[in-house]
Amino acid sequence: MNLKKILALVLALVFIAAIAACAENGTTTTTAPDTSADTPGEAGTPAQTITLTYYGFSEWVNSDPFRAVYEEAVARFESENPGFTIELQSDPWGDWEIMYRAMFAAGNPADIFIVNNPDFPVFANSGALLNLGDFVEPGYFDQFFPGTLDNFTWQGNTMGIPFTTDCRILWWNRDIFAQAGLDPDRPPETWAELVEFANTITENTGRHGFGMDLGLPEFPAQALFNASTGNVINVAADGTITPNVDTPEFRAYLQLLLDLQPSFQPDFAVTNHHDVARLFAAGQFGMIIGNTLVETDVYDHDFWGQAFVPRMNAAAPHGSFGGGFGISVSATTEHPEAAVRFAQILTSPEFNSRLISDFPASEAGIAVSDFAADPNFDVYLAQLPYARQAQATTLYYTEIEAAIHEIVAAVLIGGMSIDTAVNELSNRITSIVS
Repeated sequence: MNLKKILALVLALVFIAAIAACAENGTTTTTAPDTSADTPGEAGTPAQTITLTYYGFSEWVNSDPFRAVYEEAVARFESENPGFTIELQSDPWGDWEIMYRAMFAAGNPADIFIVNNPDFPVFANSGALLNLGDFVEPGYFDQFFPGTLDNFTWQGNTMGIPFTTDCRILWWNRDIFAQAGLDPDRPPETWAELVEFANTITENTGRHGFGMDLGLPEFPAQALFNASTGNVINVAADGTITPNVDTPEFRAYLQLLLDLQPSFQPDFAVTNHHDVARLFAAGQFGMIIGNTLVETDVYDHDFWGQAFVPRMNAAAPHGSFGGGFGISVSATTEHPEAAVRFAQILTSPEFNSRLISDFPASEAGIAVSDFAADPNFDVYLAQLPYARQAQATTLYYTEIEAAIHEIVAAVLIGGMSIDTAVNELSNRITSIVS
């Protein structure tokens, strides 16, 4: 195990241990606190102003143009909830990632806060989060994209309201398609066509048919795997986790990457998704699976096309990778009903799209966002409902992602057979979850 992995493991263990300690020493609880303080006094309002804290990262909470909208949301909440006020707190992104974890570890969290989906399982498992289903009307969560909602569901309980989402789509270079003798207006729709088109580009043009980002230490090309019915783990009703990679879907995924490999760029093993995006924008790849590529100048050109992620086969469901942020409420807040009401305002279509630079997590939020009027994002908006993650929400997300990355690297670089890879990964997942 290299130094980076050791440090990551140590940090993860410290985080988990700190949160668990909070639960053990009584600073967190899964029981809804007494809400009597929310009850208005005889004059129709609480006797004194009650302050609830909201914590997020400064790039949204305290930066233009979002800051003014946050203040508008606070004003709406305070007008609808006399006697309550919201204090907005924030730190820059890098500090926020550390600070909001430390707040829970110290037993002093904000009442309402942004939660990143990779951190959510630790918070939820420790009892640090409020079960929001106890405070919203039946059917409330139906408005959000299913894959994003799954990210904030723990053992059947929803403990975060989806705030943002994202996905990956297929980008292709029409000019390179034409040079290769392919129809520039017809992208691949299945894994078999993706392989055929990528290798045709490489053979006929000498260009790289498909850009690969194995240098990103996560599940490689997860969006492709998600365009199948596959999941990498099973979670039983009693919480037992078992590996689910000895399947036709995962085996076909590994074979897909092997079949695509002749079309990869030579340095694919150390190239990350930002590198791939920039190289595609520079006209170096025939196809990539990417995000919005807003960090490039690709939108200044007209050679590109966008399409859904190619599916495993014509009968497979559409799919993509999707992450995002949620809004959660601390289980220790003294005023859960009011805190949930503010979380609902932030995630409502009226405010959601104006508080963030990412995609809103609902169709209604998307419909009133700036993205809806921009044809550059039409394919993204159509792909978003199918975005998901390849494993259920558990404490072991990061470790399983790393194990998959190592196994795929062993197949593509080390020549490991698919049979050996499947067996090795099954054993690693079993070891991780036990």
